[in-house]
Amino acid sequence: MTLLALFLLLVFGVMDSAGMYQYNFLINATVVGVRPESAARLYSDIAEILLGEENPKDLASSQATSENYCKLVFTPLVYDKSTADSFYTSLMRARDNFNDGNVSVAIGPYMEVFTSTDYVITKQTHILTSAAGQNAGMMDPDRVVSILPEPSSLSSVIAATVRELKWKDVAFLAQDDFSPVLSMGQSGIQVWPIRLPNKVKSPDDPELKRNLIELRKSQRKMFILHSNNRDVVMNVLQAAQQIHLLHDKIDWFVTYPDFEDFLSENTTWSGTLYGLQLLREEKIPQNISDVLDLHNVTMSRLDLATAIDVVGLLRHILWKEAPGCNRERLLDDHIVSAEAFTWQLKNTVGPTSPYNGALGQYIWDKSSKGRTNFTIDILRYIGYTKQEIGQVVFINGTADVTLSQFNQTRAVLAEPLEMKKIKLRVATQQQDPFIMIGPDNTYSGFSYDLIQKISENTRYEFELYETEDDDVKVKTNGMVNALVSGNASMAIGALEVTAEREKLISFSYTVMSSQASILIKKADSTTNYFQFLGPFSGELWAMILLFIMVAGLALYVMSRFDPTQEGNVQRFDLKESLWYSLNIILQGSTDYSPQTTSMRAIIAFFWFCVLIIEAAYTANLAAHLTLQQIDNRIKTVHDLAGQSSLMYGVERGSDLHEFLQNTKEDPYERLWAFIKLNEDKVLLDNTTEIINRVKAGTMAFIADGVTNGYYANQHCGIESIVQNFQTKDFSLGFPKGAPYLDDINQALLRLKEEGVLDTLRSKWLETGKNCTEEDKSRSISQKTTPELELTNMIGVFIVLGVFIGVAIIVDVASRMYKWDKNTRKAKTTTELNQSCETNVFDNQVNK
Repeated sequence: MTLLALFLLLVFGVMDSAGMYQYNFLINATVVGVRPESAARLYSDIAEILLGEENPKDLASSQATSENYCKLVFTPLVYDKSTADSFYTSLMRARDNFNDGNVSVAIGPYMEVFTSTDYVITKQTHILTSAAGQNAGMMDPDRVVSILPEPSSLSSVIAATVRELKWKDVAFLAQDDFSPVLSMGQSGIQVWPIRLPNKVKSPDDPELKRNLIELRKSQRKMFILHSNNRDVVMNVLQAAQQIHLLHDKIDWFVTYPDFEDFLSENTTWSGTLYGLQLLREEKIPQNISDVLDLHNVTMSRLDLATAIDVVGLLRHILWKEAPGCNRERLLDDHIVSAEAFTWQLKNTVGPTSPYNGALGQYIWDKSSKGRTNFTIDILRYIGYTKQEIGQVVFINGTADVTLSQFNQTRAVLAEPLEMKKIKLRVATQQQDPFIMIGPDNTYSGFSYDLIQKISENTRYEFELYETEDDDVKVKTNGMVNALVSGNASMAIGALEVTAEREKLISFSYTVMSSQASILIKKADSTTNYFQFLGPFSGELWAMILLFIMVAGLALYVMSRFDPTQEGNVQRFDLKESLWYSLNIILQGSTDYSPQTTSMRAIIAFFWFCVLIIEAAYTANLAAHLTLQQIDNRIKTVHDLAGQSSLMYGVERGSDLHEFLQNTKEDPYERLWAFIKLNEDKVLLDNTTEIINRVKAGTMAFIADGVTNGYYANQHCGIESIVQNFQTKDFSLGFPKGAPYLDDINQALLRLKEEGVLDTLRSKWLETGKNCTEEDKSRSISQKTTPELELTNMIGVFIVLGVFIGVAIIVDVASRMYKWDKNTRKAKTTTELNQSCETNVFDNQVNK
């Protein structure tokens, strides 16, 4: 096919008289590959663009006149290894092609035997369009020329850059090319090689995620990602961002030669990234996009730049071989031979006549085994901005790194960067009061309020989703699995810190501590405003009143026979006698004093009785008020274990269930014996039933203090009594090595110092928060000190008020009665006077 095309081109060339060109200088290039047809068409179209430019000293240029006698011809050669026969056929075709003296050069990737310079490409130079990678050692350096920097050169560049960045301990991620590891090791850098999967098709690749999760557990802070495959680099970076390995505290170095290709406006990275920039975008012709659209070709900028430089190098050599491209055509057609092409490549593309392409400067000399001189920019992406911080100049096998802007940009970065929220995927499970899930997946609870406060104090925002336990006996197992598998970046809820979980995940500072508690009904309210009547029974109070009346009546009767009372203004009448006896019992004073021996005897024994009554009342009142302060209700597990009248139980399958079942100490062993005996009635798992039975006073419920505290907060008439056993710490969960854990811990410390954590605990756990004052007064936590309160003595003031009211009413009634009596008396007197005057007048008239 190649010979026929050349024959037609040479024999049936278009004549000058027809107004078209006839080519006398040409390079015949064979494009090898699995599907080389599209590459050959792309090279041809690029050649038309480059040969149409004006300046032969630049990449995309060659002088064009009406008489141009130079041309580049690209012929595809398919490598088919789908079957043994097709492999043999394509290999034989390749050998025949390259044995033809009219083939100037081979272009394409390295493909094992098919591109072997010993058996197939025996005469021509092979321009390698892909990274040599681990195959570099199997290639003939005199016959194979790489467009991209050779692995040894790039290794030197990477090692020198890492050394200047002062990285001492790095993780090196690559698929097959680990050549930089040796160079960095020779520079004193400790390197941990990590092999990436052979095929990385997406950021969600399971094997890739497993590797990155294990890498995150190592808690390393510096990573090198080495690959010339743009898709691989992009997928690894996206996967690392998903599990938050891209973070301000972690540095990444991307060795892909076109770092700017990952910094588009539509892509943002959360961490600090360093990269190499070999590609020069200004060297890519503006109209090259039309060619890609014409052939419906999608390729990376690096692949496009490689194709442009391949064509540019051929054009550069063709111009050196045929300086008369713009002169009259030769009498004989001339095809650049393989030997001439190799000589021109090694002798004309040198220090005196370098080729400046889209991937930098190309220089080869006679002793060179690769590109000897090129410059790569060092970029840094941080704070969502790109910065050029230095250059690597590679000259004759030595990489010289200059970080002129590194320290300056470090000083600038010391200032706060623009805060952009980073979203963390948070696993959770419903457990009152930590997380409660309402309609339409609305969340509430202590943990939810906590992460909202954390979000206000950090650059993180949270996306919650609910997980389920694989085993109902392993609480929060679903959240732990989500963190271990990489499906979640954080876990919140009733996540208890345990030794087994500490092996799998990391925990934040403790957000809440708890102990077991007893949920029990509050005692019924016994408020008594007349506690001063408590020391004596009703019968005794009635006897005392009768005693006062009898004593007063006796004094009245005796005073009737007292001769000293005759003619005395102050006499012991019935009213005064009763008043005198009441004064004595109330320890008051009176102006009356009995004079006779009999009356004084009555008074003396009356005083004696009053003394006994008052002493008994005082002693009984003190005892009565003391007994009111004594609380005989159940307050500890010892109290529970020591009685059998009140049922008690735990949640089925809970930690407390397992604890009581396995503990052989008293009183826990007695508690378990009672629970085991009544397990059908006291092992519960229905929250509504638990609350109803506790409120009814038929059961006490032993559970975690946080849970019982929340129940007591939401329901009146019950309270949670904390016990001194089964201590638990609850925290936020994170994957091992999560770089943002320190940020969350710092936020938690600030919230603790500001009292926010205490406020949230009070909001969700304060006993009786939603109850009335009367309900709260029934709590065991009420004041039990000896001093009396208003409720203890208010009855006295009530009695005082009542009698004051009665006295006022009696006085007003008495005054009104007297006023009415006086009014009627005056009226009667007036009528009598008028009647008398009328009678006198009538008598005078009659006379």
